[in-house]
Order: sequence, then C-alpha cells, then structure tokens
Amino acid sequence: METFQRYTPLGLYRRRRREHFNEQLKNLKLVVDWTVWVYLLVPGLLYLGGWYVSLWTKPLPSWATGLTMPTLTGLIDIVILTGGVLIFIEEADVLFLKSRPLWMRTLMRQGMYRACWQHLGKMIAITALTAPLWSRVYDMSFIQIAVVAVWFGAVASVQAIVLHMTKVRYTGWRRWVRMIPLAVAMGIITIGATFWMHGHIWTLLAGIVAAILLLITVGQMRLTMKGTFEGDVREDLRERLKLTALLLSRSITKPKAPRTRTMIFRKPRKLLRNRSIANRTAETAFKAFFRNSSTMKLYLQLGSLSIAAVALPPFPVNVIVCVLLMIMLSVLFYRSWDVFATSDYIQLVSYDNEALNRAAQTMVRMLFVPLGILMGFSLGAAWLGWLEGIVTAAAVVAFGLFILSVTGWVRSLRSD
Repeated sequence: METFQRYTPLGLYRRRRREHFNEQLKNLKLVVDWTVWVYLLVPGLLYLGGWYVSLWTKPLPSWATGLTMPTLTGLIDIVILTGGVLIFIEEADVLFLKSRPLWMRTLMRQGMYRACWQHLGKMIAITALTAPLWSRVYDMSFIQIAVVAVWFGAVASVQAIVLHMTKVRYTGWRRWVRMIPLAVAMGIITIGATFWMHGHIWTLLAGIVAAILLLITVGQMRLTMKGTFEGDVREDLRERLKLTALLLSRSITKPKAPRTRTMIFRKPRKLLRNRSIANRTAETAFKAFFRNSSTMKLYLQLGSLSIAAVALPPFPVNVIVCVLLMIMLSVLFYRSWDVFATSDYIQLVSYDNEALNRAAQTMVRMLFVPLGILMGFSLGAAWLGWLEGIVTAAAVVAFGLFILSVTGWVRSLRSD
C-alpha cells in the first residue's frame, strides 16, 4: 500500500522536476570553473551594484532620460519571449501516461504552475533592475512599480502558455508563420496596455485581474487540447536541453562542412611590403587567424565588448578598464600565435628563435591596431568629444604597442 501511494501524479512530477534540476546543476559543474567565475563575478557584481546605486542617487544619463516607456516595455517584452513551459513529459510515457488523462493533466497543470511562478520571479527581477527608470523618469511610486512587476508576470505567463500551445501543435515553417504574428500582436497589446495604465494603480490592478482571468482561460484550453503528445515530448526535450546546448556550444566546436574556399583572404595578396621571412610568417599567421571562423568570431566579440567597456564607465574607470583590456588582448593574441607556432606548418620549416619572435610581434601588432583604434576613439568620443577621440585613439595605439613590446620581451626571456 505504501508503494502504491508513492507513485502518484504529483509525486511523479516532483521527482522529474528534481532530476531535471540535478541534471542542470551537474552540467554547470562540468563546464563552469567556479573558482574562475568567483574572481570574475565578485568585481562585476560590485561594479554593477555601484552603477545601480548611481542610477538612484546621481543624475540620470541622457540615454535613460530619453528612453520612452513604449521602448522600455518593448525591451521587457523581448525578455518575456525567452521563457517557456516545461511539463516533464517523456517519450516513454506513451506506454502508461497517455492512457491516463488524470496523470497527464496533473503534469501539465503543475508544469504551467511552475512556468507562471518562474515568469513572475523573472519579471520582478527585471522590474527591480529597471526601477530607477520607472521611478525617476516616469514618476511612479514604489507601490505602482510593484504592481507593474505583477502585471508583467501575469502577461509573461499568458504569452508563454499561448506560444507553448502553438509550439506543440505545429512544426516547421507552419509554427513560425503562426508564432511570429502572434508574438508581435501580444507584444503590441502589452506595450499599449502598459502605456495606457501606467500611473493609475486601479487600472493596473484591473489589468492584472483581466490577465489572470485570461491566464486561467488559456490554461484550461491547454488542458483540454487533444493529440499533442508528440509535440509535448518534442518541446519538453527542447526546453530541457536548452541550457545543455548553450553550455556545450561554448566548450565543444560544432563540426562544419568542409570548404574549398575561405570566406576571407581568398586571394594570395600581400599585406606587408617587406618580404622577409619573419614578415611572411606573420602574414600567414594573421590570415590563418581570420580564416578560422571561431577565432574571427571571438575577435569580433572582443572588439564589440571592448568598445562598450571603455565607452560606458565614467572617468577614470574607463581608462583603467582600457589598460586592463590592452593587457588581456596582448596575452590572448600571443596565445593565438603559440597555437600557430606549434602547428604542423611551422614544423616543416626551420626557423631561428629571433625570426619567430619578430614574426610574433608583427602578427600581434596587426591584430591589435584595429581594436586599439576603435577602443581609443570610443574612449575619447565618450569622454571628451569626437575630435579628441582621434588623439586618444593614437595614444591608445601607442601605449598598446608598448605593452605588446614588453609582453614580447618577457616571452623572449622565458624562451631563452
């Protein structure tokens, strides 16, 4: 009798939810080095905390005061669309659960409850992060901000369940044909309703009640849907593997189809006028760096992040960040050279250490100069002005070349 009571629909859902959580935690432990992340997260959280406090205590920046409420609501609605519904139905359940509607409805109902609470918590966090804008730009009280957070949570739950109903019913291009207009329509309604109701707490409460009633309605519609078992299994598997796929995409290179021609540097054009052995080797390494799609993607990502990192913080934090970024880039580029220097291509030709050191310095300078110009110009333009950005760009490039020279000198001493 005790064994029979243990296998209940609610107990099955809780067991699968617990197994899913343990699986996600195990995947994080396998991929993420928590020691490294502690050194990254602690300074990052301290900086973000100070920046968040400055939004409450200091004058708001121009981008914040010029941000309209429909724009902010639209950005929040994009975050809403990233959520989903997980009901923990597996393919093997066709042998047992498909013939027992009570068990299936229990899993669906508990999954929708879980999704609603998750979306509510996510929207509370997003509203808390954007609270300085709601309070200081749109003149809303803390009670109104709290009500707006609940409103966004209810809207997010409705959108997630409605889109989940479309995902389990259709596949391929038919799903996208229905999902895109539906998501756009719900986003427009959310933006318009939020703009119309803001500042009036009773209208916000009425909107929350209407959203909850609509949520109950779509929830009942989801429970009465027939013939969606295969779609439920497919979407559940996709939701459960979403985090795993994201983690693996950062640690495992996806196999790609072989190409007969590269996307960049297709023709053997000369980049350096001097055709010495060191320059030709540096030119080959530079082309190989950009012919590899993974390193080229990393280069572009680092460039965009570096520009934002030196343009957004105030003085003198941006200067310190710029110096640290130059040191980091110098180490990264020299490591890229090490990968090339230990490849089979270099092993076919005999080089002396001096020629390899000169080639390494030339290659890392070629990689740094474009990023140094962009970083220096962004630093000067955000701090002083557009014309002064040219001067700061030249200064950043000169100082960066000095750092590269020092790093190369240290490397040469270690190699000797």
